[in-house]
Amino acid sequence: MMKVNFESIARKIVNKCMRVKENEVIVVRSGIHNFELNERLAVNIRKKGAFVISQTYSDEMTRRIYEEVPIKYLKKTPKFWVKWYEDVDGAISIDPTQDPRILSNISERRIGANREAMRKVQDKFVEAGVRWTGMGYPTKEMAATFKVPYGQFWDMFWKAINVDYDRLYKRGKSIANVLKKANKVHLTSKKGTDLTFSIKNRKILVDDGVISAEDIRNKDVGNNLPCGEVFTAPVETTANGKAVFDLAFTRGNKIEDIELTFEKGKVVKAKARTNEKLLKDVIRNSPGDKDRIGEFGIGINPKVTKAIGYLITDEKIIGTIHIAIGENRSMGGKNKSTLHWDMVMMRPDIVVDGREIMVNGKFKI
Repeated sequence: MMKVNFESIARKIVNKCMRVKENEVIVVRSGIHNFELNERLAVNIRKKGAFVISQTYSDEMTRRIYEEVPIKYLKKTPKFWVKWYEDVDGAISIDPTQDPRILSNISERRIGANREAMRKVQDKFVEAGVRWTGMGYPTKEMAATFKVPYGQFWDMFWKAINVDYDRLYKRGKSIANVLKKANKVHLTSKKGTDLTFSIKNRKILVDDGVISAEDIRNKDVGNNLPCGEVFTAPVETTANGKAVFDLAFTRGNKIEDIELTFEKGKVVKAKARTNEKLLKDVIRNSPGDKDRIGEFGIGINPKVTKAIGYLITDEKIIGTIHIAIGENRSMGGKNKSTLHWDMVMMRPDIVVDGREIMVNGKFKI
């Protein structure tokens, strides 16, 4: 397993990715298992003359809250958080979950109650334009859930974090320039995908790991680590047809061979070879525009080499696309929901206004 320099990564996130400035207020969230990175981020934020609020979670605490707290309290909106985001400039979240199956036995009704409670918080977060970085973190428990060797998972993740950001930006811009002029996107695949939608007059964004001044002007205030995708919010009422996805995970549960049928942008039918009930339960128990197309993304990170089920890496693979349903205001869309659920499609064909830009997962531009 490769050795990771967490001090170097913390400096990169603070100085290059988030571009933290003096007097800003930055929230840093993590789990107890990756608190070392939280700690190093906090120190580097303070070195910039900014202020830090550090939050730490554990799997056991999270599980017990969802399991033991009466549902009437799970439904209550934390109003202080809504006001809090008036003063917060940025948020860095390092995946606080050590074992992705920790909530696997919690009913979707209870999960949905908490999503509903957080709607006003989410609305304020978006309205306030809080800059954010969402970072994954590989664990042994994840590797076991995804059935991949831990060392392989660890190395791939950190290599993807250390990708050449400048080269990634140039690759992303070349794809974005094609999509900016586009109207109709047509997706097909050997598994049966046949989906069309419009991206006319929608912002085309590049997640290159850096929230630049240009990004902020475009209200593109967030990124993922690992980074590496070109994405947009399709016109919400234009998606028609069927999309077939290889897999998705929720709370450590694998859902395979997902079929979503869209009519006028809305999911009218949802099927899956495994865990179909869970797929439907997540959608049914989420609030707002949870069943409307929210995102179209194309992976461009050359260091992510294998789909394993960890979304934050899977959606960055070159030769994949992902479609999300739900919340999309941060990328210029109109959907309001606490659900944003990405689903990955391997080796698709992409035709944009009659021009092939990807065939069986291979770029043609």
